[in-house]
Amino acid sequence: MVEKRNLKSLVTKVKERIDASKDPTAENPPWLKQVALLTGLLAAISGFLVVRSTAVTNNAIYESNQAILSQTEASDAWNEYQADSIKARVVETALATAAELSAESRAALNKQAADLRDRQPKVKQTAVDKTADRDRHLQVGLKWLAEKDLLGYAGLAAQLGIALASVAAMVRWRTPFLVGIGAGVLCIAITVYAFAAYYGIAP
Repeated sequence: MVEKRNLKSLVTKVKERIDASKDPTAENPPWLKQVALLTGLLAAISGFLVVRSTAVTNNAIYESNQAILSQTEASDAWNEYQADSIKARVVETALATAAELSAESRAALNKQAADLRDRQPKVKQTAVDKTADRDRHLQVGLKWLAEKDLLGYAGLAAQLGIALASVAAMVRWRTPFLVGIGAGVLCIAITVYAFAAYYGIAP
């Protein structure tokens, strides 16, 4: 009941202010001139946030694609490493069990086994490097996505500030204007934090 009475009182107050704003003889409050400045500033920031958010999204998609590519290359390298290991084991088993091999055949098999074993360290290192590349791309992609989320919140605060400033100008009520300024300050703070977090300055 109390909440209903408070809401009715608020609606009545807003209606009175709207009616008062229609009076051509009424003087504009001095802070009303600052509404255009605030809305223009927040609109400019909103435009920047949209452009930045698009760029961040594209960067996150790129890092995701690079992570997938690195994972594919790592899997191929590990498969090659395992295949070489199996081939080398087969050749070594053949050498150990075939006693009637000619010297020429035995030398050829020994060379084949040695070549397979020599290739393995390089292939393994490639697989390890590609796995590290995958993890790095995923980490960078997550940082881009985290910045995108923060920029989204900043954009929301900017739009809220514009809406409140417009309402304040319409009803000539300073309280929404001050709240709009607070929303603008919050927008700037979130944007600064987003950049600081990406570059490791903030946690």
